Amino acid sequence: MLCFVALAVFLFLSIFSAKYRPLARRALGCVAKKALLRPCETGLDEEIRAKSLAWLANISPNAAAFVNRHFEAFSFAFTALFFISLFFALQGIYNFVIFGNCNGPEGGFCIYSGLQNEALLKAPTSLGGMAAGNPNANVTVVEFGCYTCPYTRDAEPGVHALLSDYGDRVYYVYKAFPLPTHAYSRESALAALCAADEGKYWEYRALLFDSQDRIEKQGADALYSLASSLSLAKFNSCYSSGKHLDDVEQTAGECTDAGIYGTPTFFVNGKPFVGPGSINQTLSEVRRLLGE
Repeated sequence: MLCFVALAVFLFLSIFSAKYRPLARRALGCVAKKALLRPCETGLDEEIRAKSLAWLANISPNAAAFVNRHFEAFSFAFTALFFISLFFALQGIYNFVIFGNCNGPEGGFCIYSGLQNEALLKAPTSLGGMAAGNPNANVTVVEFGCYTCPYTRDAEPGVHALLSDYGDRVYYVYKAFPLPTHAYSRESALAALCAADEGKYWEYRALLFDSQDRIEKQGADALYSLASSLSLAKFNSCYSSGKHLDDVEQTAGECTDAGIYGTPTFFVNGKPFVGPGSINQTLSEVRRLLGE
């Protein structure tokens, strides 16, 4: 059992020191034999056992004797703990890539915070998207958001404040970035464009953010119902035909090209602000640029 743990440990250590590479090879050979249900003949597991017990015996002979009697059980427990820890570590990395936080949508402390560098993000090369404000303004705010992302929803009051207070001096553009881990995110982006065809984008957008839980439970039925509440006569045919699917994919491609790793992400004249609280940073930057 210990060979599995030893393989991971020695592979990692061998990156920094060549002296661990022979041990990594021995551990790999042992794991390969175990995988084929053959006995490990490298002697590594017995060597680890002997050195561990010798070290423990210097501290407490009784403890060493106890561990020796139950060594297989301890070995199994440590191996199981290793794989459980590995699972949660990989889950945290996945959540960090998708949500920008290793805990997922709920947020909280994350050990990986700081690994992403906002400076590596690329400012959007086009201003295509759903726009508001003054297109001739000297300050441009581009938001990459997801209609089913709770962080994007939480930023909406700040976006409304931006447009209400500075709409004549700021040009705002929204680019939808459907996140695959958020239910019906792509479908919501498609529905929003269908609502835009009938001049009801902003009204439908507000309903999308207010109805995230409902959309997650009811899916497309909720999207149709929201459209019905706004009396969108052409929505059903637009949505069911996938009329704007290419537009959704194109915008999603822009987000990927920009290196977006979490929503919402704002760019103020090309300067990025990412994740929860980014709308507050965005508003501060806008005020600074406007001399307030």
